[in-house]
Formats: sequence, C-alpha cells, structure tokens
Amino acid sequence: MNQLTEISARQILGLLENSFDMIDPRLIGHELRTACYADQLLAAAGMDDEKRRDLDCLVFLHDIGAYKTEEIGRMIQFETETCWDHSIYGMLFLYHYSPFPDLAEAVLFHHSRWAALTAVGVDQTIARAANLIHFCDRLDIFLTYRQGTIAQFLERMRRPEYHGGYAPELLALAERAQLKPAVPAPANFLFERERLAPFQPRQIETLLTMLIVIIDFRSRHTVTHTMITASTAVQLGRRCGVSKYEQQALGIAGMFHDLGKIGIPLEILENPGRLTQEDMAVMKTHVEKTAVILNGWVSEEIRDLALRHHEKLNGTGYPDGLSASQLTLPQRILAVADIFSALTGERSYKQAYTLERSCRILAEMRDAGQLDAQVVDAVLSDPQGLADVNEQNCRDILDSYQRIQAESQALHDCLTEQVLVEKQLSELWQRLKSDPVSDENNDDISKTA
Repeated sequence: MNQLTEISARQILGLLENSFDMIDPRLIGHELRTACYADQLLAAAGMDDEKRRDLDCLVFLHDIGAYKTEEIGRMIQFETETCWDHSIYGMLFLYHYSPFPDLAEAVLFHHSRWAALTAVGVDQTIARAANLIHFCDRLDIFLTYRQGTIAQFLERMRRPEYHGGYAPELLALAERAQLKPAVPAPANFLFERERLAPFQPRQIETLLTMLIVIIDFRSRHTVTHTMITASTAVQLGRRCGVSKYEQQALGIAGMFHDLGKIGIPLEILENPGRLTQEDMAVMKTHVEKTAVILNGWVSEEIRDLALRHHEKLNGTGYPDGLSASQLTLPQRILAVADIFSALTGERSYKQAYTLERSCRILAEMRDAGQLDAQVVDAVLSDPQGLADVNEQNCRDILDSYQRIQAESQALHDCLTEQVLVEKQLSELWQRLKSDPVSDENNDDISKTA
C-alpha cells in the first residue's frame, strides 16, 4: 500500500461519497446530508476539531454496511424496525477499516433508542455517538421521504410516543442549533473538518484500504480480486520496464478499476451460472459507474487506466471497443493483470484455475490478437513468482475478511432473542474484540451469547 500514499483524504472522501451514491438510488445524498446535520449539531456543541472530524466521518460512513444487505427498503421507512444486518456489518467494517475503530460500535446501535442503550449500560461515548447518528439519520429520512420540515420533525420528537428515543440533551441541542436543511448537501464541510484536523498518513492509508476492500468484500468470490489485480499490474509493469511513476499509476488504477461494481446488483455478481445477455449488459455498466465515481477525484491518466481494463487490442473489448493504437502499454498491462486475477481467483461461476491453465488461456488470447504479446510473455516468464507475491500481499486482507465473517455470524446469532438484544450484542462484541473468532470456534462462541 505504500505506493498509494499520494492519495489524499479529500480524494478518498470524495470517492466514498460517489461510491455510496451508486449503492441504491434511494440513498443518493443520504450519507452526506446526515453527516451535515451532525456537523451542525457538533458545531453548536462547541466540539473540538479532531473529535468533530471523526464524528462527522463516522456519521458519513454509518450505512457502509448497506451494500451487503437487502435492508434498504426498510432503512428508508421513517417508522422502521431496527435494521441489524447493515448495522452489524457496518460496525465490523469500520472497526477493522477506519481511522476511528473505538467509535465503530456506535454504528451497531444507530437504529437503537436512547432508552434501550442506557438501560443496558452501553458505554456513554458509544451511546451518545449512536444516538447522534440515529437522530440525524431519521431527520434526513423524515425530510426526504415525508417531505416534512425540521420544525415538524422536532415537534414530533416531543410527542409522548417518542419519549426515550433520543437523549434529552441531544433534543435540546437540536433546538438550540437552529438546524438548516442540507439540500443540496454542502460537500465541502467534510473537507473543511479534515483541513482543520488533518488525518495522519497511517489514517489515510486505512481509509484507502476501506475504499478498496468495500468492493471485493461484497462477494465472497472476489475477496482479493482488486488487490491481486493491482499487485500483478505493478509486477508486470516492472517486468515490462515501465517507469516508477507508471508503476505507481498502475497500482492506483488497479485499486480503483472495479469501484463501479458497488452499483451492480448482488444477484448478478453472485450468479453461479452463465449470465444472460441482459445481465451481462448490466455487468458491463460497472465501467461507466467507475467513471462516474472517479471523475474529478483522480487524474485523467489514472481514470483512463482504470476504465480501459476490459479493452482488447483487436477492438473486441468494452466499453469503447478501442484498438491497439489507442491503448498505452500501462493500459495493456492492467488489462492482462485483471484477467490473470480473474482466472486464478475463485468466482461464483467457477473454481480458481491453475497457473498452468490460466497461462494457457492468456497465451490463446495473445495469439488471437486480444492481449499484448510483451505483457503476456512477461506473465509466462514466471507466473509462480507473480502468484507468490500476490499471496503475500493479500494475506492480511484475506485474514481480515474471514475474521469479519466469523464475527458477523456470531453477532447475528444474538438476534434470535429480541429481549435486551442491545445488551447481548454489546457484551458479545466486547468479548469478540478481546478474543477474535475464527470459523472453527465461531459455533462455540455464538452458543454463549
């Protein structure tokens, strides 16, 4: 990841915003507007810059688990039951992949009532952060889908049936803050918070990793695809003699090349059989979606590198059907790297191919005029060397994915009992943090919940 430290926190936040807007049309702008309301409240409370930055970003990321679930229809209902699926996965994702893991538990409870959190003794810092997210989230849903006003929302929250939903001091703060509608959402406020309290390089790297794995973690069949593509591209760039700058560009573009898949329905990504023409047409739109996400946040060079990974030298690729004369050597390298990763990795429709079979397919595509001969030959010169480096680069990501899946399953097992579920989840999460689970011991842990 070291070669990617040139990416700024501002760029990552912008890319995350665009990525969230791809998840579902019903959520477009929701994350940013919710964070904007939180920022207004925190400003009124006089919170210092660093804490305000972290809480703003936490609220902005509160629905990061939604891309893994089918709960969105319930999430946008104002009077909704607690949506645990995206809350659990979002909390785990932010705990393992954000600069503020100590606040991640707040996302777990961002649909919970204040009275429930205080009744079971959830840590006050976590409870207040969760209640802040809950308030701002419901406010935006009320304004967006009920077409109400801020004054009407606050008046509703004072009704007896809503008592215990929010901390009294939070409601008082909301009255004092004189909240303004976040439409259109002023994107600059997140950047202003980060400017006043800049993320440290390690924190930026963590945010970048989160952006990268958000796509691969969507499907168990693509857990390491992005990392392997980027790793392979950099290695092939070195073997083909491109400059250090171009190697860095290959690494960055490789990390971003499939961001648009966040907007592809999971049933297509996980389809175990051959896609229909209609589904394939939808799948191919991930390139266009990637373009929308990247535009304005990366250089044209990086953008074009990322967008041309499905182009072929003979013009049979997509989305633009470009030919050899229109494709640079780095673009040809990333195309081969993507295919190498796809062939050697597991997919919903196939097992991972052996290196021998993968190399044979690449050679056939080279001979058919689809792939660059120099780049394919660079693969064939030492495919095992590529695979060994890729395995080393992906080990931490794979281990983290497996841990998140085990933790998610253990937490979901708590949901069989609806009485004091917040207490069960909180207690189990404290144990999981100190005693990480694995697939082997997950059953034993869940039985103790």
